[in-house]
Amino acid sequence: MTDRIKFAVRLHQGGCDYSYLREIFQAADRLGYDAASLYDLLGVPTLECWTTLSALAAETTRVRLVPLVLANLYRHPATLAKMAATLDVISGGRLTLGIGAGGGEGDHIAYGLPYPPTSKRAAMLDEAARVIRLLWSGERVSFEGEYYRLDNALCDPAPAQKPRPPILIGGHGERHLLRVAAAHADIANMRADMSIAEHEAKRSVLDAHCRAAGRDPSEVALSHNAHVFIGRDEDAVEALLAAHAARHGVSSERFRASLGSAIVGTPPQCVEKLRQYTDYGIGYFFLLFPEPVSIADLELFAAEVMPHFNETLGG
Repeated sequence: MTDRIKFAVRLHQGGCDYSYLREIFQAADRLGYDAASLYDLLGVPTLECWTTLSALAAETTRVRLVPLVLANLYRHPATLAKMAATLDVISGGRLTLGIGAGGGEGDHIAYGLPYPPTSKRAAMLDEAARVIRLLWSGERVSFEGEYYRLDNALCDPAPAQKPRPPILIGGHGERHLLRVAAAHADIANMRADMSIAEHEAKRSVLDAHCRAAGRDPSEVALSHNAHVFIGRDEDAVEALLAAHAARHGVSSERFRASLGSAIVGTPPQCVEKLRQYTDYGIGYFFLLFPEPVSIADLELFAAEVMPHFNETLGG
């Protein structure tokens, strides 16, 4: 890969009002982050992902909009293809479509939605991705699948991005979900704070699925989800960790130990930790700052960490 290294602000918007989300998205837009994301849950106090992203498209000018990730069974893929094409058009080509098989069993059941076994949900996701990509062509589509059927369907206008918006597929199941990512994803997204060794193990499985699907493994980029605890100096880092340890009712030492492969430290320390991942070959980072997200944290990371990663990946 030779694409530029990218940083996205990842938000879990549960309990957040719209003004807060607007402030964070506009800060990400202003500070040079490549993207900002929201999650897709129904049964918690939260603003619905797609509606909120659509509103935030009008509040920003350059940051990419990423649902991380949509539960496939919440929306028929043909309807989603139309929704996604519309958002891509009105945002000026800033959508990255994140979609997954849907891991929230409780939400599905509470809302009267089916929740079949993982193997079937993955098969439905595979078929959904095919439907979406066909409709994004802007041509009329007829499709007869096991789960979805189209009869001369049309998605017009087509997405602004050509040949289509990037597709991010979330999930780390090796038998089913990584197979779907290998077939359809431009970006594969897995769980947070994975070590390099964990990424390498998943990458080897993903690469094998890519070859089985007739794709070059380099066509599927790995992204990394990282919790970030950044402070201007050591004292600021310790104060941040102590505050969050107290919130969780544990000691600072125990809280730090629980962070595992998270990005923790001063800007130079964060650069050093991130460099391990870029040297390995990861070029897309979804950053989970402590919530509520501090604009000062976003500014510090943007000013003193991101400039060290202006190079292209592998170059």
